[in-house]
Amino acid sequence: MKKIFLVFIFLTTSIFAMSDKELAVTINLAGKQRMLTQKMSKEALLIFLGLDLDNSRKNLKASKELFDKTLKGLINGDKELGLVATKDEKIQSKLKEVQKLWEPFKKNIEAIYSYKAGDKEYEYIKDNNLKLLKTMNEAVFMYSSLNKSSSKFKLANDINLAGRQRMLTQRIAKDALQYILNLDKKGSLEDLKKSINMFNETLDGLFNGSKKLHLHGTKLPRIVNQLNVVKSKWSTTEPLILNALKPENIQNQQMTKEMIDGLDEVKKQMNKAVVYYTQSLNRQKQIMKLNALINGFNAIKDNSKHIVNLAGKQRMLTQRISKLAIECKTQIIPEACDLLEKYINLYDKTLKGFKNGDSDLNLTPTKSKEALAQIDKIDKLWQPFKKAAMKVRNSKGKDLDSLKFILANNEELLKQSDKLVKIFEQEGAKRVSYIEKALLKIVNIAGRQRMLTQKMTKEKLAIISLNMTDFKEKMEKSVKLFDVSLNGLIGGNKELGLPKATNKTIKNQLEKVSSIWKQIKPFYAKEKLSKKELTLLLKANPILLNEMNKAVGIIEKSTDY
Repeated sequence: MKKIFLVFIFLTTSIFAMSDKELAVTINLAGKQRMLTQKMSKEALLIFLGLDLDNSRKNLKASKELFDKTLKGLINGDKELGLVATKDEKIQSKLKEVQKLWEPFKKNIEAIYSYKAGDKEYEYIKDNNLKLLKTMNEAVFMYSSLNKSSSKFKLANDINLAGRQRMLTQRIAKDALQYILNLDKKGSLEDLKKSINMFNETLDGLFNGSKKLHLHGTKLPRIVNQLNVVKSKWSTTEPLILNALKPENIQNQQMTKEMIDGLDEVKKQMNKAVVYYTQSLNRQKQIMKLNALINGFNAIKDNSKHIVNLAGKQRMLTQRISKLAIECKTQIIPEACDLLEKYINLYDKTLKGFKNGDSDLNLTPTKSKEALAQIDKIDKLWQPFKKAAMKVRNSKGKDLDSLKFILANNEELLKQSDKLVKIFEQEGAKRVSYIEKALLKIVNIAGRQRMLTQKMTKEKLAIISLNMTDFKEKMEKSVKLFDVSLNGLIGGNKELGLPKATNKTIKNQLEKVSSIWKQIKPFYAKEKLSKKELTLLLKANPILLNEMNKAVGIIEKSTDY
């Protein structure tokens, strides 16, 4: 009986793991079908427009054949595509519904790429592509809702909506072409705007999560990096769409082609992201199982490090705001006054987030009485500080009384912000292992480096631009502490309680910081700087801060150092 039970566990576990993989592949390919309905419609319109005819015909035929093969694979299974036919009767019924819509749609597509089509065939595609898309979309959502109560549902839905982004690029292209060709101009423009908004909303949700879209969001570096590529491509493509639809550009085929090429590139990069989602399924599942096995230990751990990271950023912002206030006065960096407002708002938002929670920042309301008391103490200091900083910003640095207030009070705000970091670190240490305690400390110290990049630069600016020589000793201490801590983060430092960095990714990032630091460190030692040298230092400073911030982010997400 015991042997039979063990065999049963082995078999059911194997089936479960296999079905996870099948589910990921199926949602990906079923999701591609949605995209293909719009891609075929777009390619048909390109033929109608006479744009890049040979490639448009070739692409349309290939899209038709892929849709046909995948649909058959979803219904009956296809080893080559990695598809296994589902036994879910509702999904099978929905796929048969798709098939009924597909058969006449396919015949009209074949007529178009064979040059046997008239207005009637193009009209059919225009009138029926959204119905085919809608029905296929219903099937995809049915797949993504399988085993909704299990851990894989979150990932399934993310794969589904990431896949939908591919479709939206082609839907936007189709709508734009219909608008250009004066085919249901009003309806096409409305649908295009709706699709653009949906693309933007979903992209943000894939990064940060979305309650509305039931998106979990991701912190997996490989996916995040690829989504950043998508974001970059999309940011250059969206203006091309709007530009191509201006009345004066409607007949400009070059602009139309640039828009289509841009959308196709976004689709290509979005497809890579979907592939990475599907490849991460088993790894995600293992992590989720481990979390459940150890009673949510990892979730607590990650949250503690995240809170310490954000609290550490607050320390940095006290100094960045102070530095920007001086820069705003000197006008060496023209955008300093505008940046001042940005970071005032960020400090304010994060401080409120610690107390009340903030989904954007992934913060839940603080329950610690000690932390809440400290937050209130900080807020009393922050309100007049914020008021003074905004006065500097609004006066473009001419309000010298407010600037003096900032320079006289920023270190007290820094001191109290630092106390909050330590409270959060101590609170987190109560809930985690010895290794995690060490990592919390490292996040704190690495986070302090960000603050020091701003503090020593603020002090250098005060000496040079405001002739405040009493800042010299403070600056020298800041430089020394940054130097010692950076070396300790890389090579270890017993006095600071820092182990040697052995995680290759962390070490490489810290060495990148060290390389930048070595180039700008001499500027702090130099008694006088020319305007060119000072400008160079102020431009290099945010780069040093950004790379140090990346290091802290990597440490926060790592389980080893």
